[in-house]
Amino acid sequence: MATDSTKIVYGNGGYVTVNNTDLGHYLGDIAVELSTEEYYPDLARALGPVSGTGKVTSGAAKLDVTLAEWQYSILSTLFSMGASSDANSEKIGSGSLGTITELTNVIATGFSRNDGKAMRVTIPKARVTSPVPVTLAKGKETGLKVTFEGLFTDAAPSTMPGWLEIAK
Repeated sequence: MATDSTKIVYGNGGYVTVNNTDLGHYLGDIAVELSTEEYYPDLARALGPVSGTGKVTSGAAKLDVTLAEWQYSILSTLFSMGASSDANSEKIGSGSLGTITELTNVIATGFSRNDGKAMRVTIPKARVTSPVPVTLAKGKETGLKVTFEGLFTDAAPSTMPGWLEIAK
């Protein structure tokens, strides 16, 4: 049982940047997920996983945020569906498909523990895996949920593609 209230974390004040650009206001919470998949062989006589035989087979780093601001300059850089602009409009989804948009430095900051230690989540290389779902609501603002998923790199193919950092 934890007994140190200074280690409690509150998420108020958080914000997300991508490619060193603030994504603006958001709705609801910022959700972070760091996870691994594990494998244990099915050994004869064992009724379950056997100690010392397990292996991590994959890892994932994800960050979800629901954007409140529909800024063309930001949306056009997030999605792998092309964008175009002319004198009359700005279009998301108007381009040729083929190249996946890869982003750098997806960072959630602005939150801390009760002891004042700053915290942040970093995904150095990422892609957006969410669609562009739009539900127009009469009684509230329409947000755009964006899911960032970490990408592994050739330089570190077995290193977790994101992390949670707590200042000392």
